[in-house]
Amino acid sequence: MMRFLSSELRSILLLLAILLVGQQLHAQQAQRPTLQLPVHCEIGVTCLVQKLMDIDDGPGRRDYRCGLLTTDGHKGMDIRLRTMADMSHGYHVVAAAPGIVRRLRDGEPDVNVNLRGDLNGKLAGNSVVVDHGDGWETQYSHLKLGSVSVKPGQQVKRGDMIGKIGMSGNTEFPHLHFEIRHRGQVVDPFTGKSPPARCDGQTLGHTLWNAQTIQMLKYQPTVVISGGLVSTVPSAQISDRVAVNPGISSADALLMWIEMIGVSPGDVVEFRITGPDGESLHEQRSTVAVGGLIWFGYSGRKAPKGGWHVGKYRGTCSLKRAGILVAHFEVFDSVS
Repeated sequence: MMRFLSSELRSILLLLAILLVGQQLHAQQAQRPTLQLPVHCEIGVTCLVQKLMDIDDGPGRRDYRCGLLTTDGHKGMDIRLRTMADMSHGYHVVAAAPGIVRRLRDGEPDVNVNLRGDLNGKLAGNSVVVDHGDGWETQYSHLKLGSVSVKPGQQVKRGDMIGKIGMSGNTEFPHLHFEIRHRGQVVDPFTGKSPPARCDGQTLGHTLWNAQTIQMLKYQPTVVISGGLVSTVPSAQISDRVAVNPGISSADALLMWIEMIGVSPGDVVEFRITGPDGESLHEQRSTVAVGGLIWFGYSGRKAPKGGWHVGKYRGTCSLKRAGILVAHFEVFDSVS
C-alpha cells in the first residue's frame, strides 16, 4: 500500500509540475507584445520588405525562411519606399503595440550616407524607442527629418503615429528599420526567437505579428522596386534619381532600366522594348553573373536615323529562376 501511495504521489507531483510549467509558459506568452504593421503603406504596392533579420550567427546570412533577404548581422526588418518622391509624399510610421516612449532623436538630415560621411554614432538617424513592459521594446529608425511626433514618457496606443519613413542615419534609400528586443536581445518577430536560430522555411508558430499583419507580410524572395523607359541611364542610387521620370527623347537612345530585390546568380533576365505599332525594337536575354539583395540593370539601343516615331512605347523586364518566372515589370512612356 505504501508503494502504491508513493507512486501515486509521484504522479500527482509530476502532473502539478507540468501544470506549473505550462502556466509559466502561458504567462510568458501573455506578456509578449502582439505587433501590427509599423507603417501605413501597402506592402507590395507603395512599400516593400527589403531585409529581414539575419538568424545565422556565423559569417553567412539566412532569414527565417532559409533565404537570403538579409545582410550579415542585420538585427531587424527593413520596409522601404520605391522612390524619393514617395518619401516626399510621406508615409506614417506607427506604434506596433501599446507602450511608453522611452527615447527618441530628431534633427538628422535625410541624406545618403555615402554623401554624408561620419554619422558620429547616430547610425539609426532619427528614431524612437517604445517600451512595452517586461523587458520588451521596439525601435523605429531612419525617420524623416522633423517628423517625430511623440515625446519621452508619452503613452502610445497600437497604431498611433510616431513619425514618417525617411532616410536619416546609416542608409542609402528611404526606409524604416524596425527592431524588437526582449531584455536587450533582438527577437525575430516572425518566429519569436533570438539569433542564432535554425531556419526551417515555414514555422511561424510563435510569431509576434497579429494574424492580419502576417497575411500582409507574405514572404517574397524577389520583387521589383522600380523601373522605367529613359534616354539616359539613371543612377543606380535611388537618392540620385530625379523625382519625375525624365522620359524618352526622340533623338536619343531608348533604354529600359530595372531595380529589383533578391536576384540570384544564374537567374535569366530578359528586356524587351516595343514601339507604338507593336513592333519589336529591342530584345536582350542574359544570365545574371552576380546577383544581390539589390540588383540594378538596363538595356536598350540608339535612336534610328530620323529619331523615334511619335507614340507610346512599352518596356518589359522578366526574371526567371530555374525556368520559372519570379518577377515581371511593365512600363509605358511616350515620344511626342
